[in-house]
Amino acid sequence: MRPLILLFVLAGCAGGGDPTFCEGYTTDDACITQENLAQCEEMAAECPNGVVVLESCPLQFACE
Repeated sequence: MRPLILLFVLAGCAGGGDPTFCEGYTTDDACITQENLAQCEEMAAECPNGVVVLESCPLQFACE
């Protein structure tokens, strides 16, 4: 039973069908793609509160 509960919790964390979100950006924003949003999520995990947005289109993300 415990693995089923864990899967349910993880599915809830994934957004449940909502657009992917990172640092205030979603896939609905200009210059945001699935790829650079994934990069944003990686940088947010690597350097919480220290993500830098590099001005380009598509946007690029890095740590401070």
